[in-house]
Amino acid sequence: MLPEGPALTAKERQTLLEAAPHQVRYTGAPKVDFPVLPLQVWAATYELDIILVSKHPDWNMHEYAQLATPDGPIWLMKDAEEGSLDQFIVADLDNIQSWLPELPVVRKAYPVQVIDQSTEKKLDLRFEYNNIKGEQVVATYRGKRPKTQLKKQNGSTMGHSRQQLLAALHLPKRDFGQKANIQYDGKAYPLNRLLGLVPFRMALEQTQGGASTGQFTLQGLRGGLESQHHRAKQDIAQSWQITKAEQKTVVRQQSPLRTLVYEFEGTDTLCLKAAYAQQWNKPVPGARFEFAPALPDLRRPFEGTYTSQFVLDIEGQHNNAFGTVTADWVDGQARLVLRPSQPWWVTDRPMQTLLTYQPNQQVVVDIQMLPIPESTTK
Repeated sequence: MLPEGPALTAKERQTLLEAAPHQVRYTGAPKVDFPVLPLQVWAATYELDIILVSKHPDWNMHEYAQLATPDGPIWLMKDAEEGSLDQFIVADLDNIQSWLPELPVVRKAYPVQVIDQSTEKKLDLRFEYNNIKGEQVVATYRGKRPKTQLKKQNGSTMGHSRQQLLAALHLPKRDFGQKANIQYDGKAYPLNRLLGLVPFRMALEQTQGGASTGQFTLQGLRGGLESQHHRAKQDIAQSWQITKAEQKTVVRQQSPLRTLVYEFEGTDTLCLKAAYAQQWNKPVPGARFEFAPALPDLRRPFEGTYTSQFVLDIEGQHNNAFGTVTADWVDGQARLVLRPSQPWWVTDRPMQTLLTYQPNQQVVVDIQMLPIPESTTK
């Protein structure tokens, strides 16, 4: 539960990122003439994040997160189910299903009432909403605003959304609450105790980011790319820009809330070097992957398996996580397997991407979590 330091030293990072390029033995021409995106990168910065952990038999952690948007702040009600620790989001957003389609977390639109009587130094908040199961939830929180700077800021995911996300956290500030309670359909539930000592109630500032599962289709457009995400009985289309210059190809998708960027080495053979998500009001990416060496061009068949390393940086902080990436072709599909190495809270989240090239010049991208490695369960 406690944050740790970086997963790599500066010297280890430098050594990792200086890896020599792959000498790939391609056996065919590109299957499509546009870049393919073999992972979904995501990030979100919460200006204020209230955390409660109750003793409700069906629910574990309740997270009430304030997110800055160009139209003003919004509140996300995030409830983690007991057992699976899958998270569900409720927010007062009409377009919630198409909002941030790179996030596969189940969500619903519902009026959220937040009564805020906070002062400059103290928080006094009351949240009222219906959760994903239709239960009426009322939660209150009082305490200091998060001002205490943490010495170690590489935060644990606490096991949440393991089936949907590879996630790392940057936790710059945290303070514990003075008083909090939560009710479900009028029945109050006590809070669990943190490390057996104090009630689990705290206020944070944090940025979360990483890679996510999902299925989407890619198709080339004149001068660009279109993706169709398949989620919640709805297809969500996004248009991407492609720019080429100085032996570099950049694919970019921008919404009012964030920008997603994929950087490839080359303009003919396209080797993914970096991918990042940057929030609209932030000077640095919320999450950035860098691959060393750059990944093989997954549009072109090749023999053998090629291994790269990845480093994941959160909100400009270096080395929140790292691991290996292997690329090969199996049964006519390009395959990418991402296996985190450190810190311990990401090692149980290996991911696999399968790229299926259709005769109509479409690419189906299927990203799923793999079974937890046996070594992490002991």
